[in-house]
Amino acid sequence: MAGAKETPRQKMISMMYLVLTALLALNVSVDILDAFAIVNDGLETSNASVENKIKDYYITFEQQYEKQPEKAANYWNKAQQIRTKTDEMINYIESEIKLPLVMATEEISKEEVFNPKDEKKALIRNHDKADPSKNRRIFHEFNLKNISAKDKYDAPTNFMINEGKATELRNKIEEYRLFVINTLQTAGISDYSNKVGLRTDGDYYDANNNKLSWEQKNFYHVILAADIAILNKIIGEIQTTEFDAISELFKRIGATDYKFNALEAKVFPKTTYVLQGQDFEADIFIAASDTTRKFDAKYARGIKDFSKANANAVQKISSKNGVVSIKIPTSTEGEQYLAGVVELADPETGEIVPYPFQSSYTVAPPSATVAPTQMMILYQGLKNPISVSAPGISNDKIDVAISKGKIEKGNQPGLYMVEVPSGEKNATITASTMINGKRVVLGTHEFRVKRVPSPEAKIGGISSGKIAKDELQAAGGIIPDMGDFEFGDFQYNVVSYTLGTLVGGDYKSTGTIRGGVFNQEVNDMIKSAKKGQKLFFENIQAKGPDGLIRTLNPINIEIK
Repeated sequence: MAGAKETPRQKMISMMYLVLTALLALNVSVDILDAFAIVNDGLETSNASVENKIKDYYITFEQQYEKQPEKAANYWNKAQQIRTKTDEMINYIESEIKLPLVMATEEISKEEVFNPKDEKKALIRNHDKADPSKNRRIFHEFNLKNISAKDKYDAPTNFMINEGKATELRNKIEEYRLFVINTLQTAGISDYSNKVGLRTDGDYYDANNNKLSWEQKNFYHVILAADIAILNKIIGEIQTTEFDAISELFKRIGATDYKFNALEAKVFPKTTYVLQGQDFEADIFIAASDTTRKFDAKYARGIKDFSKANANAVQKISSKNGVVSIKIPTSTEGEQYLAGVVELADPETGEIVPYPFQSSYTVAPPSATVAPTQMMILYQGLKNPISVSAPGISNDKIDVAISKGKIEKGNQPGLYMVEVPSGEKNATITASTMINGKRVVLGTHEFRVKRVPSPEAKIGGISSGKIAKDELQAAGGIIPDMGDFEFGDFQYNVVSYTLGTLVGGDYKSTGTIRGGVFNQEVNDMIKSAKKGQKLFFENIQAKGPDGLIRTLNPINIEIK
């Protein structure tokens, strides 16, 4: 049964077989042959142990098949074919060779083998293992001490050689061996024949150097005890062949997987910007990489699907130490997109396989918020401009609301125009956004509500002092001056005033003048005024954007 390189177990079995052959050559007594029963018991124990390992291996194999059927199905199916063929082979030896051989030599029936009159003299010691209704593989473990014909060779030789059972067994062994080799070859495992034993084509010779066939070498003039041991040895080699074959198939499940030589714990947060009160969420996992394998990454900016990328916009970067590092300049505010592929060679075929990826990030301008805590003021009747922003969140994702009044977007990102009603003392502005499907308040600010300050009534830029008559006439009217109150679209309008002066000690007045411009009566009074004469513009009434009338300061000027 020479063939591939033998395992320690096979070497042990071969040594037992040599011991048996030596004992037979010495024509030893029955008492010594009883001692050889221990050798056969060792073979049966070894075979039982291997059988249990094979069963456990199939369980492990099946678990992998259930976990990843797309990868393991082909190899699992091949393993099941080998398992079925091994069942047939072992059951054939046990039922068609070993059991009939013992029955023929002992000259007893099957009933007598399994139901002895005296259990102490039973030939079979494992009825459960020999029951085909309970086992997919049956094993007859004979108690050689109780077999009286264990030293006979005539009946065994007649059964094995003359009736052709040895040749039939050899054909079965060769068929099984080729089946295993071909099954593994269809699974992509080549050159496996040199790894399989069970060879029956060797050169065999007797003590006189006469060439023998495999059948003659193993079963011609061999006593029953030796025949049983030889058959157990063949079963052991079949089990070893099966175990090695399914081990090769099992290893193929991960043969096309990528191999990695570096592991590193990585933390990937769902967002790098977390607001107070919001949960920080991240995934922690082991990232595997191969620092020796080179690969390329291609990417393009501004897209979510790399297949739609413009060829001129695609950039290519090669890996270094198993990592591709990219650096993208940021010039445009708002949410930005990135998509690409990693190109990696398949470890088995060498074919380049693309692995797509996509990501996004938000670009915000550098900013700092400076808030005057004592001057948070909104003016009644005006469109008060305010700016709202939040680091890490684009302006279009921020919602702004006011507790009293109304608010609307301005003509620039982050700019809002706020109007508050009269009679209120304060108003609260709230900024919020949606994060992970939940409304999150970014901040609230309370503003004091105040009236717009009253303007200063002026003519020709002055509210008192001396002015030339022609300058006064050129001024043309009263102007409400807001000074440094910087609301460009805000203004008051003078609705009425009176003009008075002293002429010869008498006070002369125009009465109420509608509007703020100089009418004919006022112009005549100015024109007739003498040098040093004083003019009093009084009861100046002005109306602001809030609709309220205010009394402004009087203007006292002297003609120079």
